[in-house]
Amino acid sequence: MVKEVKFVEDLDQDDAWLKAHLEEIVNQYTHQVIAILDQNIVAVASSIADLQRILATDYPQRIPLIFEVPSRQEFECLL
Repeated sequence: MVKEVKFVEDLDQDDAWLKAHLEEIVNQYTHQVIAILDQNIVAVASSIADLQRILATDYPQRIPLIFEVPSRQEFECLL
């Protein structure tokens, strides 16, 4: 149970970090997929499948926040 609570807290912190840095992420990683762990971008790829391969090798025991980065236009439409 304690591990589950920590996982949710970590994911919430990563989500808050993503929201705080969303504009710069959209500017830098348009149409890429990023993985966030511990409030850091730990992997970037052109597809979710490629990103999952990277994560399976580099972070096999972790579950990151995965985000497909929209373009600036797509981002503005979402607002």
